[in-house]
Amino acid sequence: MSNLSDEQRRRIAGYLGLAQKAGRIAAGDQMVKEALLKNRLHLLVLAEDVAETVRQELTALAIARNVAILTMASKEELGLIVGKSRRGALGLLDPGFAAAIVKVLQI
Repeated sequence: MSNLSDEQRRRIAGYLGLAQKAGRIAAGDQMVKEALLKNRLHLLVLAEDVAETVRQELTALAIARNVAILTMASKEELGLIVGKSRRGALGLLDPGFAAAIVKVLQI
């Protein structure tokens, strides 16, 4: 979903930042994978430049658990959004934040 408008990217980044401050983000491939395996994830956000093996593994887990997937930004940008170093994947642990982002996407 790389064809996001600047407004959509800004709003999604805002929600991701708020979710991070609320402690409702799994940041990084391994944390996201663990949250998926425990059925705690409500939305998977992948970086556009994430490694293909990571993309395939996390996408397969998300699809199997009926978790929506969003691809946006670079690893560098995703890390900056949540105040961390480069991150290939983020996961929303809160259904409210996930629903807000899905609404922005108008899926």
